[in-house]
Amino acid sequence: MQSEKAKSSTGWMLRVAQDAQRADILYLTRFQAPDPFLLLTHPRQGRILLVSELEYGRARRCAPVTEVLTPQDLGAARRAPGLAGEACALLRVKGIRHVTVPDDSPVGLVETLRRAHIRVALAPAPTLPERAVKSAQEMRWMRLAQRAAVAAMRASFDVIHAASVTPDGRLRHRREILTSEGVQRVIEDTLRAHNCSAEETIVACGPAAADPHERGAGPLQAHRPIVIDIFPRQRRHGYWGDLTRTVVKGQPAARAAAAYAAVRAAHRAALAALRPRRTGRAIDALARREIAAAGFAVRRGDGPPRGFIHSLGHGVGLAIHEAPRLSPLSHDRLRTGHVVTVEPGIYEPEWGGVRLEDTVEITPTGYRLLCPCPDPFLL
Repeated sequence: MQSEKAKSSTGWMLRVAQDAQRADILYLTRFQAPDPFLLLTHPRQGRILLVSELEYGRARRCAPVTEVLTPQDLGAARRAPGLAGEACALLRVKGIRHVTVPDDSPVGLVETLRRAHIRVALAPAPTLPERAVKSAQEMRWMRLAQRAAVAAMRASFDVIHAASVTPDGRLRHRREILTSEGVQRVIEDTLRAHNCSAEETIVACGPAAADPHERGAGPLQAHRPIVIDIFPRQRRHGYWGDLTRTVVKGQPAARAAAAYAAVRAAHRAALAALRPRRTGRAIDALARREIAAAGFAVRRGDGPPRGFIHSLGHGVGLAIHEAPRLSPLSHDRLRTGHVVTVEPGIYEPEWGGVRLEDTVEITPTGYRLLCPCPDPFLL
């Protein structure tokens, strides 16, 4: 798919600022709002925002667009309620009878446009492939998010390190049992202090950590791996960071310690192999070989899957998961300016999981950490 600037043949494109398209609209306009709104673009005729009256003044001040309208400006052309009705009215006002929409647009919107006798073409994702290569300014904004993640990670280390171990093997901090939720609050408070929001922060201990996206709940246990995954979004600019560490308070089981050593070796090998023109598939395969050689091959059967059960990494930017991908199915080639995670992991239901993740910028000769963070295993 060609970039927005080059799509002279497709004419007008309509996007809805919700879900997956919100990041594209933020990229094009640097404008974000809590409620859905519309962006109509043309490679030669500019960009038109349709926002609520509440957002009109801010959109006029902040968004580098050709025109800002509100539903009140549509007048008699608005014949149906809701965002889909506003989209039809906007196209009528502008005399547009043929529009392209991303293929992840709401079905109701597409059907409403077609019932209004507007020809609708679907554009496959990504409609803005240029988003994958970050500018110098975007890199600065992403470092802000990653620095917040590192600060929050250090705060979680401090709390766990300061905890004592009760006779029944639980962690206690300041006379209270230390829980996943308690450490999550410490992380989220730190992120807020750095003007970042936190969603679905993971602090998962023991067998719970065998599920890579289990958030964790209840008391933290000594001698068991605790997976801490922090992915903040910078409130002002909308860019994300992503960081994972695994720690143990006490003495881990031999199998868990061996898993950590294997994950760390895979992490370092993958980082060392990063450079422009390498494929996401090749980097993923290298990390997978390291883990398999250590005796942690993927096993799937009747029970939960074991071993390195997810892909090695993904792009990060205005979305937490975007191109390029480091996975067995990826044909993406790395380019200077890409930002990707490198996050090998091993998961076994009996004792839990281990994951180690950094977010890095691809440089002409290799990679650069967005922000370095310690990776202690024992606290």
